[in-house]
Amino acid sequence: MSVARSRVPGPLPTLASWVLTLGISAVPLSARADALTVTGHVLKGQGHEPASGIAVQLHVVKGDQELPGKSAMSGKDGSFQFTNLASDPNLSYFLSTEYAGAFYTEGPLETEGKRETTRDLVIYDVGREIQAVRVTNQHVVVERSPDLLRITEILVFENSGKTAYLGTGLNHAENVGIRLGLPASVKHFEPGIGADAQSIQVQGRDLASLRPIPPGTHPFSFTYEVPLSGRMDLSHRLYFPTDRVVVLINDPKLQLDSKSLRYMGPTEQGGRKFELYQGAGFPLGAEVTMRVRGAGFWSNPKVYPWVAAPFLIVAVLIFAARRGRTVRASVTPPESDSPSVPRMPVATPASSRVARVERGEAIGAGAEEDLSAVYLYLIDALDRGLERGEFSKESHDLIRGNLKRRLEAILSDQPRAGSR
Repeated sequence: MSVARSRVPGPLPTLASWVLTLGISAVPLSARADALTVTGHVLKGQGHEPASGIAVQLHVVKGDQELPGKSAMSGKDGSFQFTNLASDPNLSYFLSTEYAGAFYTEGPLETEGKRETTRDLVIYDVGREIQAVRVTNQHVVVERSPDLLRITEILVFENSGKTAYLGTGLNHAENVGIRLGLPASVKHFEPGIGADAQSIQVQGRDLASLRPIPPGTHPFSFTYEVPLSGRMDLSHRLYFPTDRVVVLINDPKLQLDSKSLRYMGPTEQGGRKFELYQGAGFPLGAEVTMRVRGAGFWSNPKVYPWVAAPFLIVAVLIFAARRGRTVRASVTPPESDSPSVPRMPVATPASSRVARVERGEAIGAGAEEDLSAVYLYLIDALDRGLERGEFSKESHDLIRGNLKRRLEAILSDQPRAGSR
C-alpha cells in the first residue's frame, strides 16, 4: 500500500480546537543570518538500528499556514540534517517520514533560543498483530451550539508489539491501521492530530486511517458536528479493546442516556465546566450506547421558518384570492343582449402556481389547489434540505409529517375529478 506524502502534522491541539494538517512543499528555504540547524537519525525497530536511504521531510508551519519546507535522505549512519532555517519564535518545525506504508512524525521541535536542535525518527516493519493494539483512553467532548453539537474525539492508541499494525479496511477493500465506529448523522468531519484528509476515509458510520499504528503510544483526534434534535444518537462501535471511555458535555441541560457509561457528576477541564460520564473495560466489537437528550424540537432555530411557512402561505393565498375577486368584479363588462360566447377555463399547472406565489402575484380562484401545490413545494424543499444536511432526521420527519397531514386535509376537501 502506498500513502500520499503530502501531509504535515499540526501543532498540539487544545481541548476542542485542532490545527489541521497541511500539504508540504519541497522548495528549499533561503539562507538566513539567524540560521537554525535541525539534525537527527532515522532508526529502525526496537533495537534502533540506523536506517539509510530514508527520505525525511521538514515541515515549517506559521500559525495555520504551511511554508516551504525541505527534504533530505538519511546517510549510512541514519543521520540527516537541515541547515539555514529561520530562528523565529512564530515558526514551528516538524519532521516526518514514511516506511513500508507507515507514516511517522515528530514535533513541534524545541527551537526557541537554540542554534541547533536534534530529534530522531524511529520506523518499524509492518505486521497484523491486532492483539497488541488497544485504546487506553477515548474522550468524547460534546459542545453545544445554537443549532448543533460540535464533538471532538481524542483517542490514545497503544501498540505493545514489535511491528506497526495494519489491518483490514472498509469493505475489505484495502488495509488500514486505525478503524473507528462513528455516530449517525455526522456532518463536517475534520481530522486532527495524528490524522489528515489524504489518509482518512469516512464511510457511513465507519472511519478508517490508511496509516498503520506503529509501536508505542500515539494520540489520534478528529472533530465533527451533529444537528441538534430532540434525541441525538452518538453511539459508537469499538474495533479495538478500549480501557476507558469518557464523555464530557458542556451544557448541564443535556443528559446522556447510556447503558455503557455512568454519570459521575460535574467536573472541570481546562478551566471549563462539564458533565462527566465514563465507563471502563470494553472488549473488541463492543457497542457503546450514547443518546443525548434535553434539546427539544424548538431548540433548533433552523426549524422555525418551516413551522411558520404554512401559516404565512395561507395568509398570502387568502389575501390574493380576495384581491383577485375584487379585480374581476371591477372589470366585469355589462350584460349584453347579444348571445355570449362561453369562456373555457384554462388549467394552471401546480408548478406555475407555486412560481406565482414565490413572485408574490395574486392567484385568484382555486386557492385550495394553489395551497396544495405550495405544500408539495415545501415538502420537496424540506427533503432537499435533509440531503444537504441542514436538518437532523428527527426534525425533518416531524416537520414533513406536519406538512403532509395538512396537505392530505386540503386534498380531501377538494372535489374529485369528474364528480358532481
